[in-house]
Amino acid sequence: MKLGDIKNITVLGSGIMGHGIAQSFLMGGYKVMLFDISDAILATAKAHVKKNLELFFKSGLIPETDIEASLQRLSTTTDLEKAVSGADFIIEAAPEDINLKQDLFEKIESFAKENAIIASNTSSLTLQAIGERVKNKSRLVVTHWFNPPHIVPTVEVVKNEDTSDETVAVAYELMEKIKKSPVKINWEIPGFIVNRIQIAMVREVLNLYQKGVASAADIDRAVKGSMGFRLASIGPLLTIDLGGVKLWRSVCANLLPNIESGTEVPAALENLVAEGHDGIKSGKGFYDYTNDFSKEDLDKAIEQRDQEFLNRLKNLYFEK
Repeated sequence: MKLGDIKNITVLGSGIMGHGIAQSFLMGGYKVMLFDISDAILATAKAHVKKNLELFFKSGLIPETDIEASLQRLSTTTDLEKAVSGADFIIEAAPEDINLKQDLFEKIESFAKENAIIASNTSSLTLQAIGERVKNKSRLVVTHWFNPPHIVPTVEVVKNEDTSDETVAVAYELMEKIKKSPVKINWEIPGFIVNRIQIAMVREVLNLYQKGVASAADIDRAVKGSMGFRLASIGPLLTIDLGGVKLWRSVCANLLPNIESGTEVPAALENLVAEGHDGIKSGKGFYDYTNDFSKEDLDKAIEQRDQEFLNRLKNLYFEK
């Protein structure tokens, strides 16, 4: 399989990640088949894709004609065999349930073309475990996207010992072709790169919150206006080089003994879960969404988030 051989894409799962991944391939000019368990779910997903394409147009990232052209390339189905039988590149965006994914991959292999690449969007499971029942493991790969996937540029491309170099190369090139910023991970490690870095930061953030060092709003404000502002343009290792390796060595020596290093789930999370809270889904997390936000406010906040992300995307990746 070569990049030029890929004509048809199938995305399995049309939730937040699935429909966003599908949109990325549509904007890249590919025909996409989107699969889910009901027509109602698929109709909702298609409506989200249309709305998001309109936002891309309003942000000046695509011409208006691309909206209808992209939607014309989108097909939907609740028939798994129909979804994968004609696909050249298949990506599953199903829930993080190992039994579900193993069963799904086994079925995919039985329906798919012999040379089709089969990818997983898993963030926490290993490719080895997911593909345990697959006979030809050389065509399996992880392409790990980040929410919202139609906007966030990074995609981690992960291989294991069975994945062929050709499969990795084609997956990487495919991400580049649809204007993503792929990162090649040479061997499978839990959490890959981004989630490992993120969870290390979150552990200290939750420690600071639990100790009452600052409020949730002030912690968020501090990160957004410093690391978040800087890291959008330069990565952490370049940051160290620009600041001075010797300086960073001193900072590490001074602070690391005082940084949270526990391996248990932080108390700040455990306490919220024990109280029945689940963030925006339940109305309360580190913020109280029943008091601090109305439904209209939340919709506006998400739209504003996406608009800010799109402006950043345009500045960083599209205007070069």
